[in-house]
Amino acid sequence: MKITVSVTIAVMTLVPLVVAAQSVAPPPQPLHLVGDHWTPYDPPSDFPEGTQVHIVEKGNTLWDLARTYLGDPYLWPQIWERNPYIRDSHWIYPGDPIVIDLAVVEPEPIEVEVVEEEFDVSEITDEFEDSGHVGVPYPLASSADIYCFAILVEDESIFQYKIASAERIQFQDHYSVGNVVYVNAGAEQNMRAGDRFFVYHRERKLVHPISRSKMGYIYERVGQLKILCAQEGTSIAEITFACDFIGIGDVLLPFRPIPVPLVLDAEPTDQCDPPTGKPTGYVIHSKDRVIESGTGQVVMIDLTEAEGVYPGQFATVFRDNPVEGMPRLLVGELGILTVEENYSTAIVHDSWTPVFIGDRLELK
Repeated sequence: MKITVSVTIAVMTLVPLVVAAQSVAPPPQPLHLVGDHWTPYDPPSDFPEGTQVHIVEKGNTLWDLARTYLGDPYLWPQIWERNPYIRDSHWIYPGDPIVIDLAVVEPEPIEVEVVEEEFDVSEITDEFEDSGHVGVPYPLASSADIYCFAILVEDESIFQYKIASAERIQFQDHYSVGNVVYVNAGAEQNMRAGDRFFVYHRERKLVHPISRSKMGYIYERVGQLKILCAQEGTSIAEITFACDFIGIGDVLLPFRPIPVPLVLDAEPTDQCDPPTGKPTGYVIHSKDRVIESGTGQVVMIDLTEAEGVYPGQFATVFRDNPVEGMPRLLVGELGILTVEENYSTAIVHDSWTPVFIGDRLELK
């Protein structure tokens, strides 16, 4: 028995992860009539008994279908993988069937060494009470917040390897979890089976929002892959994790575990608190280049390890008052996620008004 379900979702066919600055392939051509609708694909018409099928309606996206049926929009690649007739995941067409019956599979876990040691949680609490911290440590963000954000590079020559082809290159323009791709480096470049890499997509040059100085290049971390086997000058790899579409020409850097900071909440910022006198900086980039960032969204800031910034530290976001002589305007708080040589990443821990690129911040 075929089970047909239909949900109305109000957005066009572009998945929200694709931002305006990132080029989107034109719609597949040519269209042809299949049943009572037009499509460039050759969708299946028969399904095994009990299969759950969603009939695409205008406004549907794989992102929203994953949110509706799987409870997590980041699992959209699994729906795409289950429907191989869709050659380009940017474009799905009203009337086409999408198979939904698949298990929710979490991304491959990162192996970390755990040292077991008995301790009394109250000792942790007591240690921080005097400094204004109370409670039990908790993760500041999720792994996806960190592994699916951008990096800022000053020298693009660090990217020596790239995805040069793919097993389904004749049928697909973009790739995701489970797809096999080909890398332009092999045994001669010390590639070995089992090696893991981050996959990056070049987004744009970054100019400081205030000083207008050139800061480097934003590369979005769009996924991970694992080398299956290496030939003399090429390798065959499998995509093991995807945050966004992965394409030919996307570049690679060796995988490294990135820990999520454990934190204890600092005393919340009060409107009457005077400036701390600690280092100040600016918000310089936001995930997906959104105009307004709110609680839970990730941003990039221009404070670095040189200013003594460390993961798990908090910062107050503020703006200068447009009325001369008046107190600064408080916007929210950030929690530092990672610290690099020329930038840091942070998550909006709390916001009272939207956080904008160019907003100022002060370490707490």
